[in-house]
Amino acid sequence: MISDTENLERFISQINETADRAVESIHRETEKYVSGELEKAKKQARREIHDSQFMELDKLNEKNNTDFFASQRRETIHLIEVRRELTEKVFEEARRRVEAFTHSADYAGFLTASAKKITEVVGTDSVFYLREDDSKYRDELLPFCREIATDNEIALGGIRAVNQERGLAADDTLDTRLQQQREAFYEQSGLSVTL
Repeated sequence: MISDTENLERFISQINETADRAVESIHRETEKYVSGELEKAKKQARREIHDSQFMELDKLNEKNNTDFFASQRRETIHLIEVRRELTEKVFEEARRRVEAFTHSADYAGFLTASAKKITEVVGTDSVFYLREDDSKYRDELLPFCREIATDNEIALGGIRAVNQERGLAADDTLDTRLQQQREAFYEQSGLSVTL
């Protein structure tokens, strides 16, 4: 027969085995729980680090964009100034050459050819306007018009004509030609800059 002591020992052994299994189960559950919580904490930390990095990158990108556009604007303003200076130099040289042309022997022929073209547009019953310095060509130009007058607004030379009766006008002044060349230069030079 089994004694009480043996029963007690078996009972204690079973309790210990049950306790060991329970402890092992609790230990596994605890490890699983701790591991899961640790993984959650790692994921949260990675998210926070990623979000923080993203925010920092966003701030850097924003600053870089701001710096880039500020730099680009400064460069554009500089290019506009260089373009303006270049244009002024080109047209100042053109103005000097036009003025030299008006003092050459070819200028009288230019005025006569201009008078012929103007007469075809406005007719011979028109008034030709010249600059004061060109009054010396009056006799050569009078056959193409009714009257010759001076116009202080003509600085470089050439002829402006008006026919009041027909309501016609023509402008073949060197001032207008140079201005038209300036406008064409802006359009065709490839130097246009926008802000």
